[in-house]
Amino acid sequence: MLRSVELVNLVQNRSLKYWVVPLLALLLSSALQARELSVMTWNLGWHMDNALFRQWLDACSGRFARDRNDGLWKPSPSGPATGWELRWGRDAPIQWDIARIPPCDVYQENHRIVPPTTAAYAKRRQQIAEVIQRQAPDVIAFQEVSGKAAVLEILPDGGQDYQVCSFEGYGVQRLAFAWRRTLGEAAEACSAYAPLSLPARPPEDRPRPGLALGLRVDGQLLRLLNLHLKSGCVSPLESSDPNGRGQLAGNHSPCLVLQEQLQPLEAWLEQQSQGANRLMVLGDFNRNLAQEAARPPSEAVRPVRNPTDPYQPGIRSGNLWREINDGQPPTSKLTLLPIRCLEGPSAPLCEAAKTRLLTEDETNVLRNPAALGCRNPVGLDGIAVSGTTNAIAEKVALGRFGRTRAADRAHPDPLLAVSDHCPLVGRFAF
Repeated sequence: MLRSVELVNLVQNRSLKYWVVPLLALLLSSALQARELSVMTWNLGWHMDNALFRQWLDACSGRFARDRNDGLWKPSPSGPATGWELRWGRDAPIQWDIARIPPCDVYQENHRIVPPTTAAYAKRRQQIAEVIQRQAPDVIAFQEVSGKAAVLEILPDGGQDYQVCSFEGYGVQRLAFAWRRTLGEAAEACSAYAPLSLPARPPEDRPRPGLALGLRVDGQLLRLLNLHLKSGCVSPLESSDPNGRGQLAGNHSPCLVLQEQLQPLEAWLEQQSQGANRLMVLGDFNRNLAQEAARPPSEAVRPVRNPTDPYQPGIRSGNLWREINDGQPPTSKLTLLPIRCLEGPSAPLCEAAKTRLLTEDETNVLRNPAALGCRNPVGLDGIAVSGTTNAIAEKVALGRFGRTRAADRAHPDPLLAVSDHCPLVGRFAF
């Protein structure tokens, strides 16, 4: 090994200094520079691959008639209405398997269904690819996609720079991961996390599973869990009634389902934190985690016992974030990335939404194409990572890509919103 005096003499040698000094600077820079990992989560709102889209288009364009015996609208060649003309909803009286194919009211303008066309859907796919290309994420967690093919069709350049995984079954609102090929093969294979789907429930009442993936980032094992939790129990500030909307510990039906998902979610964190360098949980939580994190520290998470105690039947939690993030074991402790909206009028409203309910007028400001442009602008999506970090999660504005417009004489094809959610992007130093 060269001694310091010898190294100085080497550098001072005129014949060598021109390459030794830059080489030493490069080595020092490489040692100090951490790799940045860019991660995106995006709910694409009933996104279908092209084959399923054609099937859906044919089904919704078909005619329906109401059965006098059971009152259900059913496919009928001589029926008085197409699927685009029916009134859809969670309990709509329509013979339709929503687990297999989306409802016909996916695209709406002013609460009126907008029938799509093949050309309009192709343009939507192109616009999604443009959004992704501008952000250039290393890892993407998708929600509400029909599967792997649906993702490959909307990635830039046909997905040639990404590897993609998803799963079969569980209904058409599936999850998927895409990660850059430069990150290598999955260190731990992509797999559905079935416990989150609450398999003990009747099939029609089961929520979605999670999707787990392990990647090696500069030699470190990063375990990710992609989520799309039960909808309809969003904010603890929605009601003062203990059993009202948004009250996680109450009897409101969606909150009861979300309450059941807490145990399998926390179990994944506790189990998967062992042997991993980092955990990341991201996706559509369907819950305003920032509002929960901002609750007074003295506020009880459970009416009796502590959030670190084992689950017991009949004891409900009132705070999803603090329940799953109790720091036991310490390796499972998460940091919730603060969400920032970096453009125009969005910024102050995005901050306000972390501690209070926005008015309808305020939400409409965020929905405007001049702001974020998506119908569900805040309060649903999130990114959390184990350990400490100074990273933030940036809301990506969709602008005009977030709106749906019906066809007219001047525009034979409608304009379809790329999603009702804006993407969320976090950048981490590894």
